[in-house]
Amino acid sequence: MTSTTDRGLGWEHQKQRERLIKDHVDGSPCWWCALPMFRDRTSNWDFDPASADRASGSLAADHSHARAHGGTHSDRLLHGYCNKSRGDGSRDHLRPAVTGLDPMDTRGEDDPLGIRLLGWP
Repeated sequence: MTSTTDRGLGWEHQKQRERLIKDHVDGSPCWWCALPMFRDRTSNWDFDPASADRASGSLAADHSHARAHGGTHSDRLLHGYCNKSRGDGSRDHLRPAVTGLDPMDTRGEDDPLGIRLLGWP
């Protein structure tokens, strides 16, 4: 298993996240989903009180130039779920802020692809 530092999420990334959190204005929209973001993780839409994940609902430092494509600097915050959904940035044009889809409706209970409007053959 690689460490967070090995993946480019070490001390420098943590300091960048701290700076972004410090400068964050509660209620600012998330670039990915356009829903408001809050420092208090329990106020964010992706907070799950039943989750064993201690970071549930936390804001994540995102690289607008994705790490998968050489990005090294975290320059914005996203909801944790949104940051994971963004992945390598290849689906940025499909983000809920652009498509108008509700990110809360895109999480399927048992389906890793989320809820689909049409059945897949």
